[in-house]
Amino acid sequence: MSTRIIRLMSAFLLFTVFTACQKEISSLDEEENELPVEILGQLPKQFVLKHFTDNYIEVWSMQYDTANRRINVYYDDTTNTNPYDVLKASYQFNTAGYLVKFTNNYGGDLEASEIVRDANNRIKYITNFDLFVLETDTSFYSYETSGTQLKHTIKRREYWDNGVKERIDTYTYNNNVLQNLRPGLDGFDIVYQYQQNKLTNMGWSGNGNFFSMSMTYQTANPEERRDLFLEMILGKDHYVQDIRDMYFFFLFQDRGYLTLSASDPHHVKAFSFVYKSDSDEGSDNANFSYEFNEKGQPISIFIQSEESTAQYLIRY
Repeated sequence: MSTRIIRLMSAFLLFTVFTACQKEISSLDEEENELPVEILGQLPKQFVLKHFTDNYIEVWSMQYDTANRRINVYYDDTTNTNPYDVLKASYQFNTAGYLVKFTNNYGGDLEASEIVRDANNRIKYITNFDLFVLETDTSFYSYETSGTQLKHTIKRREYWDNGVKERIDTYTYNNNVLQNLRPGLDGFDIVYQYQQNKLTNMGWSGNGNFFSMSMTYQTANPEERRDLFLEMILGKDHYVQDIRDMYFFFLFQDRGYLTLSASDPHHVKAFSFVYKSDSDEGSDNANFSYEFNEKGQPISIFIQSEESTAQYLIRY
């Protein structure tokens, strides 16, 4: 687990949204627009992802196709005037606002996920198809309610070894994940802790190995503000970790365990983690600073970690 976190930190942690690109972005069709005007003005139109440490820039344009219940993420070739050059990711929703299909062509390796739901829009199973290996793995969901908590039991049949792996995610009534239990011979249990409805700590330990991550925020404001962009991208059960793995813009992500959204209105100030496994150990941390426009929307997130440096500027 720890080595995967380091790899993801290096590859994805630091993004930039760069405002120097001045193409006209009309990502919302005003004639077919079904979203309230006050919502539209809060959604990003374009990102430019710039990684200072590795010296690359990627420009992304958002397209909110409300008529067809779809959100597309395009790569923008800045040498021409078209902001929608290559489709990189697509999110498809049903009429109730739940995500039912996700495709990802980031890096040229097409992945497609289908979320099959029951009559109450709860997830029955998720299939993940990888064009590179031409195989599909499937995660089957079952549910149990205990007081104000909901348990998701996920059994994933993986294509590479035909094995079945199980985990149990426990959520609160307000959709905060409390526990990520991996039973079995090499199982472990990640516990999540919150203050004022904001995640502050997560971690596990056992047999001399451990992982611990802590977060602080820009303010201690307890106001219940929503991550509007993430909710729009991922749909009504955006809090489910398998769905959050499909989120395209994040400050930190370890698939199946944690996604720190770049659009979180509570604004992460810093995070740090330490880990030790049988084969590896180490630590890292990252600090964040923000700039806001006159509406209070973040237009710049500067990120500095021990490994990488970047900036996240957002165009609305």
